[in-house]
Amino acid sequence: MAELSTGLTGTNNLTASGLAGLKDFKATDGRAVRHCKIVGTLGPASSNEKTLRELIEAGLDIARLNFSHGTHEQHRANIDLVRRLARESGRQVSLLQDLQGPKIRTGKILGDKQEIITGKTYTLAYGIEQTVPEIIPIDHRELVHDVAVGQRVLMDDGLLSLLIERIEGSNVIVRVLEGGILKSRKGVNFPEAKLSLPALSEKDSRDLLFGISHGVDFVALSFVQRPEDVLQVKKMIQALGADIPVIAKIEKLPAIDEIDAICAVADGLMVARGDLGVEGSVERVPGFQKRIIAAAAKLAKPVIIATQMLESMIENPEPTLAELADVANGVLDGADCVMLSGEVASGKYPVECVRTMARLINEVEGWTFKRPVRYRTDFLERHDNKWEVHEAIARAACEAADELNAKAIVCLTLTGAIAMSVAKWRPHTPIIAISPRRDVVQRLVLVWGVYAMQNPLFYNTDVLLQDLPALLKSMGIVNSGDRVVITAGIPINQMKPTNMIKINRIP
Repeated sequence: MAELSTGLTGTNNLTASGLAGLKDFKATDGRAVRHCKIVGTLGPASSNEKTLRELIEAGLDIARLNFSHGTHEQHRANIDLVRRLARESGRQVSLLQDLQGPKIRTGKILGDKQEIITGKTYTLAYGIEQTVPEIIPIDHRELVHDVAVGQRVLMDDGLLSLLIERIEGSNVIVRVLEGGILKSRKGVNFPEAKLSLPALSEKDSRDLLFGISHGVDFVALSFVQRPEDVLQVKKMIQALGADIPVIAKIEKLPAIDEIDAICAVADGLMVARGDLGVEGSVERVPGFQKRIIAAAAKLAKPVIIATQMLESMIENPEPTLAELADVANGVLDGADCVMLSGEVASGKYPVECVRTMARLINEVEGWTFKRPVRYRTDFLERHDNKWEVHEAIARAACEAADELNAKAIVCLTLTGAIAMSVAKWRPHTPIIAISPRRDVVQRLVLVWGVYAMQNPLFYNTDVLLQDLPALLKSMGIVNSGDRVVITAGIPINQMKPTNMIKINRIP
């Protein structure tokens, strides 16, 4: 690929491939830079080259690989296709591996379906296959040790509701509150119970090894209940010689109770509203969503809102007004990402879903940026007066950029931490992160307002600070007279933590 002529005095060459990731930042059609990112699930409707190319051009930021479905061969093909099309398009597109998790299910039902009658009593017992209609097989061996009398049992995404009346030996006796047809291998939820399930099933372990060996950028852990679940997976990833961020999917009520502790050990959170709505009453889900987002914001951890955001577009070319309001509220709540599942994986209009989402985010962000930024509203004030240096620099960078109407906040970063700290304050000014690490660049795709690229320059403080404005100008990101706010750890070549803020006017 031919080199770009930049006029820089540094020794490193700047190639066109090095600019990948900032294409969205310098949109040529006059639209604003989009801060909230879009996650889309790959599936039968979106795994062909033509559609996936259009999805990326429409604004897809993170491709989700749902390991509840598909084979390793199919996922491998999708990984290769995403990487190639992202390179060709000049955009950063990250890969999120979503593990199935230890979901409890019924066994094989006689005739593959059975009517569960309201008011009737049934027995839940460990088993793979039903032998008599009165006993419902459950594939969780430790069930009697995890549940208690008076707790609810929900089956088939909450369509059937039962109440535990007593426990007899290895059996759980339940009375049906709301009956219906129960089919084989349907999911079973125990909203009030903390289940003794492993963080990873055998299938998850195999899938995780596959994901690590094929370079996924994030791993989403399903059905997290406690911080130890996240730590267990992190230890496994580390033992396999990798360093991949773990996103904790919050979809069980015990996780809500420990949300701050889970957030402290996870690298990000996902508001998995589908199972949250089954586990708790659906009217509580909006409150759960706000609580999860607030927990993530305190620690500068990215958060994804998932499930049924544009659900009607699986079949229809236009979303409902209620869906548009739902997406808008997610953006207003401060989500880093909003996620499309069946809409992109198996719907009739996958590309239009992403286009609609991108347009709506831009519209909503136009409203939000007319409001005061977080630091002006005492958001997340530190009451112990023990600010870390990088936190103070992050907030100062936001204030300086706001007051000076800077074109960008530029974070020179090894790990990406300073860019995430800046993003926590939700500045009006877009954030450019420049890192020597490719993995960090890919991970920052998940973070609100951050556009990242690999460092094409060098590690000499004076030369870097001298040539950085020329680099940004050569890329068409800034013009003469624009101001940029720069954060870095100096001396650069010693990889120091962020300890400097500098304001530059572009010559």
